[in-house]
Amino acid sequence: MTFFTLSDIGKVRTNNEDYAESFTFKLCNPDGSFNSKTVMLLCDGMGGGPAGERASFLAVKTMKNCIIQDILTQENEITNQEYLELFDKYIQKSHFSIYKEGVEDQNLYGMGTTIVAGIIIKDNLLLTHVGDSRGYCFGSNGLRQLTKDHSLVQQYVDEGKITQEEAFFHPQRNIITRVLGAGSGAPVKVDKKDVPLGNGDIVMFCTDGLCGVLEEPELTEIFNRYYQPENADLKALANHLIQAACLKGGPDNITVSLYQHKI
Repeated sequence: MTFFTLSDIGKVRTNNEDYAESFTFKLCNPDGSFNSKTVMLLCDGMGGGPAGERASFLAVKTMKNCIIQDILTQENEITNQEYLELFDKYIQKSHFSIYKEGVEDQNLYGMGTTIVAGIIIKDNLLLTHVGDSRGYCFGSNGLRQLTKDHSLVQQYVDEGKITQEEAFFHPQRNIITRVLGAGSGAPVKVDKKDVPLGNGDIVMFCTDGLCGVLEEPELTEIFNRYYQPENADLKALANHLIQAACLKGGPDNITVSLYQHKI
């Protein structure tokens, strides 16, 4: 198993506003060679009740449809930068779909969602994101955060008003400054990154139900327990991460998407 995705309602919420999917497609070229690509999509909805659930599901559904209808029909191989631009375009479509549905149904107006979306091409993760859900990579050099939160407390950190450690406990840490939908149809700025992957590296996308509850040393300790350069048990790792967040109160929905790279 090279990829695994799992979501949990947590211990406090009455519904799950997170939504995530991961999938792979494998193509056989005319020369007999194989070309595989793995996609990871993760969202954390906001808006309360059915609105948050709908926003996160709609974002993932729109992204997946775009990938299947567009990338799978490409006649020629495209560059990593072109993949990133395509994902940016797909996120804009997701953003507008959420906004449009909110305008048409006042019960859903103002709904929004974060997104972390990536595709693994050869030995690179092409990563895009909006909001405060995160991407991480764990390997021989330990755990590193790949994304930067679009949040008020991250602005405070960037401005030198607080430290990164203080941000973790700040009372305003749940205020997001960039999101899909949320009552605006204007284009959203998407952060894009090309991340080289080494053999055995594990990519993790997660919602703040995990990274907002477990500090980095706690995440590292869990990864160290389950990490194997070959065939790490991603299902056990995902379950343990979610259980650890629940043991610390599980104040939010918890979603984890994992992928281990093989060269």
